[in-house]
Amino acid sequence: MSRNLSIYIISWLLIQLLIQVNCQMTPFKPLQREHHTATFINDKLYILGGRSEKPINDETIGKQFFYLDVSVQFNTQELLWNDLTSINLVPSHSNAASVNGGANNGILFLYGGFSNETMDLVYTFDTNTNSWSVPKTIGKNIDSKGSLTGIVNDDRKMYLFGGHDGNETLNDMLILDTINLNWGKGSFVNAPTPIILYGATLLSNQHIIYLGKKR
Repeated sequence: MSRNLSIYIISWLLIQLLIQVNCQMTPFKPLQREHHTATFINDKLYILGGRSEKPINDETIGKQFFYLDVSVQFNTQELLWNDLTSINLVPSHSNAASVNGGANNGILFLYGGFSNETMDLVYTFDTNTNSWSVPKTIGKNIDSKGSLTGIVNDDRKMYLFGGHDGNETLNDMLILDTINLNWGKGSFVNAPTPIILYGATLLSNQHIIYLGKKR
């Protein structure tokens, strides 16, 4: 009887160990989304926030934070995402803007966006320490906007054109120095008409091309 009991206990422990190992090996599969941010930093593509086409699981989707390491070989049919949601302090949101910035170009800067919760104007994520913070920026009359694209130039300045402030579509240009954390504003001279949900690309001459528009 004692021998049978020992065999039973050992078998039970092995089963529990297998269950635990299998749970740890289960790959993270993010929910499908739109209006999220995608930021490429040091061979890793960081995905944050967003929402679904239908208002299903939006709070869960908007809180998810994960990355894909493209420095190693991967299968596009079975991507190995790395889940960072448990350390994400940004409220569930969508339509924010992000760039890689900072002195060493290893900081994710997140600006604006829409949320049912109160959000700070800017959040930063240090990809070296995997830690979030809310930086203290310098500048007056800087409001939050959403549905815009962030572009960072060689001087590590983040350019934020247009977007929507919750009341109207805008055509102003906000500029954040991601090293010194001070705000500036661009000129309205010859500015395009107010737009949201556009594409933007930085050229080698440090000019930004804005593509498409939705008023």
